[in-house]
Amino acid sequence: MQVLKFGGSSVANATNINKVVDIVLKAIKQEPLVLVVSALGGVTDQLIYTGKLASTGNENYKQEIKLYGLK
Repeated sequence: MQVLKFGGSSVANATNINKVVDIVLKAIKQEPLVLVVSALGGVTDQLIYTGKLASTGNENYKQEIKLYGLK
């Protein structure tokens, strides 16, 4: 059993995501695996920013949710 974990810059853009796909497709041919993937690049920062807006009573958090499709 393999455990592969990708995060941060590994999933920051389409080019890097395609590299991850290639690695996973090769690895899964060898043995079963568990795949762990972090949030896409920038998502965690956006979630933190939106949460801070909401926690301070700033109504702009609603616009951030609509803009980024956060639900």
